[in-house]
Formats: sequence, C-alpha cells, structure tokens
Amino acid sequence: MREEFRSLIDLTVRLKVRCTSLDRPDEDELAEYRGTGMLRVGTGCIWLCSGPEYNKPCVCFKCAGKVAEKHWTFHVRTAQHVVYNSEEARKTKVDLFYDDSSCQRDGKMWSVMVVDKLSSPSEIDWCDMLCATCDEDLGGRIESAWSCWLHEGVQNPQDLSGLNLVPFCDEGPDPVVIVSHPHGQPKKITVGEVKYRAKRGPRIMEYNTPTCPGSSGATVFAYDRNRGKFSYISAISAVHSGSYDKPCTEHKHRFNLLKRIFNKLRGHEATVVQLNYGYCGVLVLNCPRKRI
Repeated sequence: MREEFRSLIDLTVRLKVRCTSLDRPDEDELAEYRGTGMLRVGTGCIWLCSGPEYNKPCVCFKCAGKVAEKHWTFHVRTAQHVVYNSEEARKTKVDLFYDDSSCQRDGKMWSVMVVDKLSSPSEIDWCDMLCATCDEDLGGRIESAWSCWLHEGVQNPQDLSGLNLVPFCDEGPDPVVIVSHPHGQPKKITVGEVKYRAKRGPRIMEYNTPTCPGSSGATVFAYDRNRGKFSYISAISAVHSGSYDKPCTEHKHRFNLLKRIFNKLRGHEATVVQLNYGYCGVLVLNCPRKRI
C-alpha cells in the first residue's frame, strides 16, 4: 500500500506560470494582470503517461520536434483558473518530485516546460496539458509511478487504513485527502471531510480539507466509507478549485503525518476554517468564491 500511495505523491507536480493571457475575460480575477509575465504557482497531477517511444519526433523543449532515440509524453491536469489557455500553458513550467526543500539543491527535482494545452472545458475549472521528456531517468520514473498507480491504485482502489492517514470509523463524514504545493512550497498532505457531493449528473464536491494559495489544481481524493477505499477515477475525483471561506489556511504547528508515512515529506497541521470546492463534472454555481 505504501508504494501505491507513494506513486500518487510522485504524480503531484508544482506549476509555475509566467503569463497572464489577454484573452482572460474582464470578470476574471487575474484580469488586471493581463498581458504581464507575473509569476503565479499552482498544483497539478499527472494522469496519463505514454511511452517510451523509440526513434520518433519528440516535442519536448530540448528536442523541439527532432527525432529522439527514446521519449515519453504525459498529461498534467490542473485548474483552468491557474492555466487559462494555450498561451499560458506554453509559459508554464512543471516541477516534478519537489518533495522537500533539499530536492532543488540535490538535483532530485526535475523541471519540464508544458508543450501545449489539450483541453479546458468551459463549464468546469479544469485544464489538461501535454508534456514530454527525452530524459531516460525522468521518463522512467514517471512511467513507473503512473504504472504503479494505474494498475494498483486505480484498478484496485486502495484501503488506506494501514497508513494511519485518516481515522478509521464506520460512520461520519467521508475523509478527503489533498496533496498539493501550497505557496509553491514542497508537497504537503492535508486531510479533511466531505461536506457535500452532487448526487446526479455533473458533479461538484465540497470539503473542509485545508488548502492555501498554490493548492489550486490539486486532485481531490475522497474516501467512501461505504466501500472503505479511496478511488482515483476521473469521473469521481475532483480538481481543487477554490474556497468559500477565509483566503488562507492558518498553520499552527508542525505535525508528523508524512514522517509517519515516509519519513521524508513534511507538512503543517492546519486549523480547518475553510469550505472548499472542486469540480468533478459540469456544474455551475452562482455564489461568490475565492481561489485558494
């Protein structure tokens, strides 16, 4: 079980966007920054990896369409308010395996530029992007993490009770886990509860799992007590979009949640003061929200 959950963490990425498109509408919260290169950060999740492909054109920044001996492509999903269109996507850097503050100086973190936007449904706050790499170490690690999660985490939804990640209980609200890069910092795991799920048609999920600016675009993993398992199915998992409540999570003290799991990642225990929301499908609510 540790391997499957480790792969989920490995598939979580930090996004650094250095473009705000002129195509953003006047009512967009970033409208005043249109046409600038102001940096903003967000979170994404790799949800598909293909390859390796041999002796075919590679679209990564290094190859720029030239034939590569070996290359991989992968898709990253985030929120549309983080990456609005193709113009912004092509100015987005994806940082992989940024697990702790030492990763940058130790060379454990890899970075790639987004090739292009793939899709961004107008009705929901989602954006899918294409990335590529011809680096064998990076491609192999992404392929390994995706394969582990696809064949173990997806096809066999995981029982996390053995990790002491969420309290075991047969009753009460369903727990929700989010892995993200708050404020662009190394990965943190936060745990909260489902507050609302749309039962029919396109879905939205509401939860009180703590988040901060930079968490937008993270995948939301909900625990279903009826099945006793987490699931990672695109129609069920949500993309974190924002918050109805306070503009930032309040951190009080260090906690050892991640140390107990991997003795590597570290986070903060957060006071649950938020009601957050993520989109699982097409549903538009006409109430004001803040992006967190």
